[in-house]
Amino acid sequence: MRPIPLPELSVTEQNVCPTTAAERRRAFELYELVLPVLSSVSTTADIGVLRMRLVRPIVLWRRGGRRFAYDTVTVVTNKALNNASPEHLAENGYAEVVNDSITTFYAPDGDALASPSFLATHCLWWVERGGEKSVGLGFEPKPGRGLVDVKGVLWVDTVTGGPEELEFQYTSLRPFLRQHLLPLLRQQVLSRLPEGLRYRASFGRIEIDESLFGGELQFERIAHDRWLIREWTIRRPRLGRFTLTEPGRHTVWPRAFPLTVSGEVLAIIPP
Repeated sequence: MRPIPLPELSVTEQNVCPTTAAERRRAFELYELVLPVLSSVSTTADIGVLRMRLVRPIVLWRRGGRRFAYDTVTVVTNKALNNASPEHLAENGYAEVVNDSITTFYAPDGDALASPSFLATHCLWWVERGGEKSVGLGFEPKPGRGLVDVKGVLWVDTVTGGPEELEFQYTSLRPFLRQHLLPLLRQQVLSRLPEGLRYRASFGRIEIDESLFGGELQFERIAHDRWLIREWTIRRPRLGRFTLTEPGRHTVWPRAFPLTVSGEVLAIIPP
């Protein structure tokens, strides 16, 4: 296990996070405890490959429109969760659109959490878990970060120093949906309207409850000083709509609904 240099914590400089110097010091102590483990949970290339079960949403086209269903596949890989690099996440956020249509949402895996760029863009604090042997490392984007980002809690076993579970929620979703998904929805709606009604169609503000979108990562200890991501779930948004048609008028209210994708490690196959 390679050592990772931890940026020096300064408690005297001005800090934009809504925490005190004592709270930041306590959070960094917990971060230092779990940091060596985080750096190795995202890949198993050195110990073998993973056989995984993935559950993914698929689009089924039917007369009158489309609907979503779920497909289950088994794959072999050396990463439990395919993710963007920490540098990419810090610069571009946890969501992006590829080829103007394919939307990808990422999760804060071990590589992301262990990176200096995560510390540079997030506030950390200590979270109590009453009556249990685990404590939480809370995190949220620093104020003013407008990209799609994540906030949540990493639960850490205080005996082993290893991660147990990570719960996260996406932030700043509405601007992303408005910029990237609303134009596609608008195009779909207008293409199905009679020509005379297209110019009278109006779109309301996107309705979204950000608490519905995020995910969980479950960790498992596989050796004395080694953990891996055993299961993960991501709930990403898609845009649906409610419509009201009146004489000479067509009103559309976009609404964000969750689509779930998940993965589970079935076995580790030694090299």
